[in-house]
Amino acid sequence: MTKPWVSAVTNKMPWLDRVTNVALKLTGPLVGEQAPRSLKDLLVGVPLGHPLHPAVVAVPIGAWTSTALLDMAGEDRAADLTVLLGLASGAFSAVTGAAQYVDATTEDEPRRIGALHILMNSASLTCYGVSSILRATNRRDAGRIAAMAGYGFVLAGGMIGGELAYVLGIGVDHAAFERTPTKWVDVLAEDELLEGQPKRVMARKAPVVLYRHGDIVYATGATCTHLGGPMDKGEVDFSTCISTCPWHGSQFDICSGAVVHGPAIAPLTAYQVRQQEGRISVRAMPD
Repeated sequence: MTKPWVSAVTNKMPWLDRVTNVALKLTGPLVGEQAPRSLKDLLVGVPLGHPLHPAVVAVPIGAWTSTALLDMAGEDRAADLTVLLGLASGAFSAVTGAAQYVDATTEDEPRRIGALHILMNSASLTCYGVSSILRATNRRDAGRIAAMAGYGFVLAGGMIGGELAYVLGIGVDHAAFERTPTKWVDVLAEDELLEGQPKRVMARKAPVVLYRHGDIVYATGATCTHLGGPMDKGEVDFSTCISTCPWHGSQFDICSGAVVHGPAIAPLTAYQVRQQEGRISVRAMPD
């Protein structure tokens, strides 16, 4: 299968790994593993139930598109204001993007594409920053040229970001297409599920993880919605009813499947459990 052209190009640019390392070091204190969980959850979009980055990038893109049109119309004051609006919102967009990027994956391909995305957007911010200075010092023609260069970087960065989301699935729900059963499905003998040891089973075509705590059995989807991590390989704390993905530390409530902490945004599927005649059956919770 032929790789998309962005992947083909970045695979030949190993120096992008250095960009990744620098970006992670710079953003680590704010959005890395040691960052406050509540802040990181906010930046990735956990309270929204939707990734925050694609929602906020519309503001700088819209502002700078307006700049291009206002420059052509000769509306200097309005164009200057939209440049500034784009710079302020673009800086915030960069922070939300960093929060998503730091937990994106450890594989070279998406890391390098993400690094190229960072470079394009950094170049756009730089161009618009220079444009704002030139406009403020009455070098308006040069300011317009810098803004148009910045807009080119914005478009390139957006296209590369689309590659990450729509081709590599960064930021999408990795359990979205699982066909969860709505009727009871027999999955396991009761004596095969041991206390405190998560067990992965198949409910028809849907992977499910079972947890036993005393006489109670919990069941959720076995695929972490963040990047598809195996929830049955993670840790579970029955005192809080929280299961942790072993890949990037996303935490879920095993009773409801709700996200407790990101980087996951979408919840796990929650299952009803029936124990009958020595067998365990599950079905998806009704909406």
